[in-house]
Amino acid sequence: MDTARIAGRRLSFCGCGAPGPVAFSARQGRFVAESLPTHADDAILMPPLVNAHDHARGVRPTALGAFDMPLELWLTAMTGTPRCDPFKVVAAALGRQAEGGCGAVMIHYTRPQDAARVPEELRIAAQAAAAVGIRVAIAPALRDRNALGYTADEAVLARLPGPARAAMRARLLTQPPASPDEQIRLVDELADAIGNEMVEVQYGPYGLEWCSDALLEGVAARSAMNGRRVHMHLLETRIQREYLDACHPDGGPVRHLDRLGLLSPRLSVAHGAWLRPDEMELLAERGVTVAVNSSSNLALRHGRVSMTELARRGVPIAMGLDGFTLDDDDDAFRELRLNWRLEGGTWSERGLGPAALLDIACHGGRQAVLGDRLETALTEGAPADALVLDRRRLMADVVVPVADADIVAQRATRAVVQGLWVAGREVVRDGRLATLDLPALQAELDAEVRRGAEGFAAWRQVTDAWRDVLARAYGAGLHRRGDAPWPAETDDTAA
Repeated sequence: MDTARIAGRRLSFCGCGAPGPVAFSARQGRFVAESLPTHADDAILMPPLVNAHDHARGVRPTALGAFDMPLELWLTAMTGTPRCDPFKVVAAALGRQAEGGCGAVMIHYTRPQDAARVPEELRIAAQAAAAVGIRVAIAPALRDRNALGYTADEAVLARLPGPARAAMRARLLTQPPASPDEQIRLVDELADAIGNEMVEVQYGPYGLEWCSDALLEGVAARSAMNGRRVHMHLLETRIQREYLDACHPDGGPVRHLDRLGLLSPRLSVAHGAWLRPDEMELLAERGVTVAVNSSSNLALRHGRVSMTELARRGVPIAMGLDGFTLDDDDDAFRELRLNWRLEGGTWSERGLGPAALLDIACHGGRQAVLGDRLETALTEGAPADALVLDRRRLMADVVVPVADADIVAQRATRAVVQGLWVAGREVVRDGRLATLDLPALQAELDAEVRRGAEGFAAWRQVTDAWRDVLARAYGAGLHRRGDAPWPAETDDTAA
């Protein structure tokens, strides 16, 4: 691995060195410049793309019938999915993303296979990342309220039919959540156990809807003390916006997070689809990164945040996939192109171009996941991380000069990924994962899911009832009461 040699035309943007042919070998995980081979123009070298928000779902939601519904209802459909080997779940997700061009991924670990074995699962997740060979940040989800909806759990249970109520209580509410101190200590112990140059451990509050002030304040204080980064969801949907505005009438949810001490350059937040301009400016002032997940926002009917507006107001930006790419294929290049189409602007008012979006997808993502923009990528002495694209295929019919960055933004998909190198290790070769047999792994995982399908179908009757309760409650505007108790169901229309 340490004698690897790669060559190609360096894709130059935001400090990646001058454009043109380069060649490197990898020594002890760092690049060493080499003499140019004759075929250097056949490939494009660029920093690996970074997925700054994901949940490492080895089983795609579509396979479980969980799609084409708003987030709040989609979450019910994703509860109680068949239990599978956590190594296979994480390795399959990361392997697909590596083949799609990602050399680093943020894993917000929100849905453990077994809630009673979370520390063990997180260690297994780190082992899976090591087996695949990419860099990861693992942010264990921290939460201590509102397990069933944006209200007290008993208010949701009270609206369920008797059998569904009993099933929900037995499966989802068997014990109270751990205290804030215990949850924070779990993250610190995990960091001591698995943190290394390839695995960053972060605090992962699920979101303001699901965390008490005590938990969030504890995370903020601990992060300020030890420098550990924090990753959380923020203002993903209109329902969340209205609920949190009602909970925090004195300035709104973002200013509340600021009062708790969470807003800092150590924080990255996912989605931000319902941020107000003044909140964007506060995030910019505090150095908070927003990981934008355009495909997921569209798939789950969130609405979307303008990356152009975030950039104009100085907010650091990253790109996330969130396990919901347009074609269900974990192709980070298609996500890049979607963002270009959404943010390109008009003839009279240009938006973000390829260079800015590549910076977001590579350097901005690395800042969110690893805390280092690494704008000296693809230079001698830099970490030996590189994505190798088939330039001949991209340029096959081009008859006038076209910049490499433009052709990558316009045409690249996972199909032109020739190789991926991370810390000098060859992770993808000829477009296929070189470190694990991904097709066999995925087939084994799919077989495990099918074995659990019958029980999942039976549980779906419970989650269908749960979804109906939430659809009626949110449709009636009960979330706009904030944390005030929900009235009896017969009073919904008057809420």
